[in-house]
Amino acid sequence: MDRAISRVDGEALRAKTMRKITRRIVPLLVVGYIVSYIDRINVSFAKFGMEETFGMSATQYGFVAGIFFVGYVLAEVPSNIIMTKVGARIWLSRILVTWGIIATLTAFAVNVEMVYVLRFLLGVAEAGFFPGILVYLTRWYPNAERTKVISTVMVAIPVASVLGSPLNGWILDTFDGALGLDGWRWVFIVGGIPAVLLGVVFFVALTESPTQARWLDDAERAWLSETLEAEQAERALSAPAGHRAALRNKRVIALCLAYFLLLCGAYPLAYWMPTVVKEVGHGLSSTQIGWLSAVPFLLAAIGMYVTGRLVRNERSSRPVLIALGISVLAFLVTALALGSPLLAFAAITVATMAAQTAKPLFWAVPTAYLAGVGAASGIALINSLGNAAGFVSPYAFGWIKDASGGRTGFAIAVMIFANVGALLVIGGLAARARARRASTVPTA
Repeated sequence: MDRAISRVDGEALRAKTMRKITRRIVPLLVVGYIVSYIDRINVSFAKFGMEETFGMSATQYGFVAGIFFVGYVLAEVPSNIIMTKVGARIWLSRILVTWGIIATLTAFAVNVEMVYVLRFLLGVAEAGFFPGILVYLTRWYPNAERTKVISTVMVAIPVASVLGSPLNGWILDTFDGALGLDGWRWVFIVGGIPAVLLGVVFFVALTESPTQARWLDDAERAWLSETLEAEQAERALSAPAGHRAALRNKRVIALCLAYFLLLCGAYPLAYWMPTVVKEVGHGLSSTQIGWLSAVPFLLAAIGMYVTGRLVRNERSSRPVLIALGISVLAFLVTALALGSPLLAFAAITVATMAAQTAKPLFWAVPTAYLAGVGAASGIALINSLGNAAGFVSPYAFGWIKDASGGRTGFAIAVMIFANVGALLVIGGLAARARARRASTVPTA
């Protein structure tokens, strides 16, 4: 009876502690990630004005969208290593302020070359924000809770598109000519200023670690510290120890490749969705394109949130494989149905839901494997090399579109092949993991 009561008390303590932590830090992280993603993708709406102002081609736009990720990839690992020294509170706040300033300055570019430079610097400024959030979450959430919270935070990606698409469309229609500035310039101004303000909020509101959380009582701090320390010790038995070991680890490198391919199948959605909607829905205004572009991401946000609560095995690769399989089929239908607006829009909506849902399902795997300082550098490496897809895939999409005479269906093949590649790599990792577990099971 005493043990049963103890289990009940322990579950109540766990639930109470997790509720407090979630209410305290998750809304702030979600808002920060929404702002970061809006600043990253608002160029998809500024594209229409920049084409007119600078005579920009689809290939040049693909480079504008992609050069961000060159800076992002180069600065990601150093950024996370610095964060382990100065602390998440200071470093995440710094990231928000600097990228907000650079995003705002993009509004005053005088040629496409200046846009290239500012987008590169924006990538350098933002590097480390998302992996920093992931590392920060490992300091607050046990394994069993992590898939759910990562899914919740990453709902910010489609939510940013839901909010950003109609907002940017409205800005283009409403602010064009205000104070003598084109509408596309206002897109960057309205997107950049909130990041600076939010950086101040992060610095004031974030708590560095559970031991500093005065808003937890003694029992809650003790339970959380003991649980996290036990899981950290377990992961440390198999995880690479230290920054250098993590950067050389074969499993980490394979996860980099898997994430790169996964994002190759997802990023063109963010940067080319307004263009695809404009092509299948002739005669739409910027505001109408914005609202329609938001629909797939709204449904993706719901799918990510629900899926994160249904997945119970945080180490399993099966959920991400299922999501990738669905996205492959949906992209194929999209490419074949571009002449039928309703079917094409329905298919791209399903593809968006699957591609976005695959992201948090993927991240549950490395965060359950990596530990200690190796987690900071390993997660940063996976995210940075994976996000090289942000340069490769939008640029490849634009290049294929130009080379094929504007045929979007050919460009969508980039996403199909990328998803197939991610399926093969993640499936191979899962098969090897099963083989390793089977080889360690003692025989009777």
